[in-house]
Amino acid sequence: MGNEELIIMKNERIIVLHNPHPFNNGHLIIAPIRHQSINEISESLLIELMEITKRFINILGRVYNPHGFNVGISLTPHVHVQVVPRWNGDVSFMTLFFNVKVVPETVRESVSKIRNAVREYGL
Repeated sequence: MGNEELIIMKNERIIVLHNPHPFNNGHLIIAPIRHQSINEISESLLIELMEITKRFINILGRVYNPHGFNVGISLTPHVHVQVVPRWNGDVSFMTLFFNVKVVPETVRESVSKIRNAVREYGL
């Protein structure tokens, strides 16, 4: 899939896309469009980034019904948030012994589900 096909949502300041190499289904990257470190972005952009992250956690909760989420923030060189839905036992022997992660649906299927949920539930 090309980068354009991974985009779930984009406005004038923020882009949300599915990770091309997800840890789990629904693994999203939420980032300012302009490449900046955490020290360079404005407070209003930081607030918008967190508000959109919160909204997508709610959408992913409706789509996948996970047991929880891991949320990580990379601060430099380009601040971005990664949201990973998690389920009890989602690390299997395949990951532990063979360094392979089994993801039950394709990235294309995940993108389609999440886009449909954005349309259904709004953003």
